[in-house]
Amino acid sequence: MAVRTSLRREAGLLQVVMYGVGNIIGAGIYVLIGGAAGLAGSEIWLAFLIGAVVALFTGLSYAELASMYPKAASEYIYLGRAYGSRILSFSTEWIMLITEIVAAATVSLGFAEYFQNVLVFSPLLIAAGLLIVLTIVAILGIKDSLRINTILSFVAIAGLFIVIIAGIPRLGSVDYAYSPNGMDGVVAASILVFFAYIGFDNMSNLSEETKRPERTIPRGLLIAVFVTTAVYLLVGLAAVSLVPWQDLAASSAPLALAASIAFGPVAYAVLTVAALLTTFNTALVLLITGSRIVYGMAKERALPRALGKVSRKTGAPYAASIAILFIALAALSLGNIDIIAKVTSFGSLLTFALVNLALLRLRRAAPHVKRPFRTPLSLGWVSIPALLGLVSCLALLTQFGWVSAALGMLLPISGLAVYLLMKHAGLSSIDRRLLEREIKE
Repeated sequence: MAVRTSLRREAGLLQVVMYGVGNIIGAGIYVLIGGAAGLAGSEIWLAFLIGAVVALFTGLSYAELASMYPKAASEYIYLGRAYGSRILSFSTEWIMLITEIVAAATVSLGFAEYFQNVLVFSPLLIAAGLLIVLTIVAILGIKDSLRINTILSFVAIAGLFIVIIAGIPRLGSVDYAYSPNGMDGVVAASILVFFAYIGFDNMSNLSEETKRPERTIPRGLLIAVFVTTAVYLLVGLAAVSLVPWQDLAASSAPLALAASIAFGPVAYAVLTVAALLTTFNTALVLLITGSRIVYGMAKERALPRALGKVSRKTGAPYAASIAILFIALAALSLGNIDIIAKVTSFGSLLTFALVNLALLRLRRAAPHVKRPFRTPLSLGWVSIPALLGLVSCLALLTQFGWVSAALGMLLPISGLAVYLLMKHAGLSSIDRRLLEREIKE
């Protein structure tokens, strides 16, 4: 019996948009807004706006590249086409893979902490059980996974809209230009809240399961970024209007606290449940994305081809999903969400800088490649948004503390080590002739 190695195209525009929203609006906004308020004060909305601008510039680059190369393991494909370097493309995709897995494990622990309010049990066992259940859901097929994701994404948005509605009567009640740490605090907060925007890049990994991906993925990506940006700005303004920024910074459930000011303890309970379900959804989409990265890299022969096996019944990459599960279970020993958020943001910004640079290079080196979506505002072959995206990513990278930066640099270094070990062991069968042929396509 032949082994299936291709995915099923079952996702339309709505599913892609909600997958993107589910990726972007996750546990981060419910947890990190307190820490961001402590840095930026009532000017937290500006921190969200800075994060949105960086996300939008880079999102436009992803949109054009996804229309050119609609495949899973997107960063690996883009950098391979642009630079022709196996080591660079592998190390960069490795960054994204590890951040997805570690984030899934961390978010699962966050779910366990919330769940302990319902049932007192070992957080590690709850988190491990959640990862196993979500892996089973992912293996059941993308159609069912996206249906669950769509429902829970609406729940996440609904929870945030409770905060927005509660804050509308109090808009204008505080000085939105006040930051206790000045512009330095706003920039520091933007680094923290940028974690809440990470996820738009994952949408391109759904390309091989999307109908007309060369058009659907770019449209869905931009819609998801605009929707989440609007929601985040409104949530930031509403939260500091309802609760002093000092209280938000001190709270372990800042948005639930904000909603309870207007609607009482019932709202606190509702927001807690919304945060719980949002965390569940975040872990699901992280596992789905991680498995698609592994599948795509196996298909490109950068990882053992056995990891590219797909279920004939459900069309899901079951081998990659199981591999991701075991690594995520091992990663449960990691915990602190602030550190994880900063390291993830560092790795993502480094990757985004390379992706923006890849688009600029491909504009000049591969003008013949069909582009159903082309980033607006160009000066000759230079994409202005890609150039601004590159500069803004590099600018934010300079603002990290040395600990976060050092931990972030371990990601590409570990990717290089894995690549060399696999090459030495003969586990990666990609060769230069294959890569050169792909670059010419």
